[in-house]
Amino acid sequence: MLIATPVRFFARLALAGLFVASGMAARAAPADEFVRISGTGSGTGGMQLLADAYMKANPGAHVEVVKAMGSSGGINAVIDGRLELAVSNRAPNAAETARAALTIAEYARTPFIVAVHRDLGITALSSAQLAALYAEGPATFPNGKRARPVLRLSDATDTQLLQSFSPEVARAVDAVSTRRGMLNANTDTEAADLVEKTAGAFAVSTLALVESEKRPLVGVAIDGKVPSVANLANGSYPYYKALFLITGPAATPATQAFAAYVRSAAGRELLTAAGHWVR
Repeated sequence: MLIATPVRFFARLALAGLFVASGMAARAAPADEFVRISGTGSGTGGMQLLADAYMKANPGAHVEVVKAMGSSGGINAVIDGRLELAVSNRAPNAAETARAALTIAEYARTPFIVAVHRDLGITALSSAQLAALYAEGPATFPNGKRARPVLRLSDATDTQLLQSFSPEVARAVDAVSTRRGMLNANTDTEAADLVEKTAGAFAVSTLALVESEKRPLVGVAIDGKVPSVANLANGSYPYYKALFLITGPAATPATQAFAAYVRSAAGRELLTAAGHWVR
């Protein structure tokens, strides 16, 4: 069964004129308009790849990918006019859409993974082994190395997806969430940083973040299910995050042009090569 961020349908979902079909070419953006993008760390790496390629093809364009601020931060920054585009791993909620007429489109999906440093030497875990890593007291990986979970207590989506791995994992995550002294990260980027810098740390993340940012991390197979774009597409890896591109009610021509490039053939090719499944 596919586990995903719920997708809501909005009467204001005005895709025509902003997001073009994947086979259509993107228009060039006016040279004097800036496009600022941020949001979930699972999406900003891919947006940076797209921005670099887009500006190379359109020398007068200005696209800036701001440091990841989380899905909620990105959405609210678009509403407040501090960003032109937000990338999010969830659709805007009712409170957010009540503040502004937002345009929302799912542009990709990416495998939701348990990430470890590649030097740790762990490539696979059973769900029972994963649950044991959240146990109270010193925990070790199957190779005997110390394990340190990084929690995402502020992100209900990540917690729910992690708990969907198995009832054992769900119970273990519930128990660890109330324990003091645990490593905690507020964003996908913070979690990945902790896994890189902390011996034995592991955290939930996405393949898009790891591959687009060329992180020294790997996504472990869970119960024999290997996280990859191909396996997500064929259904053999069932855990994923949906990624949404969100704009405000007065999207500039430059914003519209870059949003179209995201869905162009060139944009889709770049995303697919960097951990995204573009359907």
